[in-house]
Amino acid sequence: MKLVIFGYQIVPGSDDSLGFEASLEDCQREALSEREELRRHDPDLEPLGAMAIYRFTMAWPDTDGLLAVLNEKSSLLDALIVERKLVGVVAD
Repeated sequence: MKLVIFGYQIVPGSDDSLGFEASLEDCQREALSEREELRRHDPDLEPLGAMAIYRFTMAWPDTDGLLAVLNEKSSLLDALIVERKLVGVVAD
């Protein structure tokens, strides 16, 4: 069984930390909220770069994929992702 979720970059330009939501609209709203929060904490912050939004198709991993996660050779996210596609950006 596959499912689709959406993810956005928490730090503009970096895929190291992603936030996830059930819909593209929720993802866009949360990305905008994250940008506002960054500015609220640092009013002198330089202009933010664009934040990518991805569509993730996910599925439960096979036995090898699950073992890789359990043995810390792979992240759970990497084991679950079947497809990742850039579907938008949030920018000023």
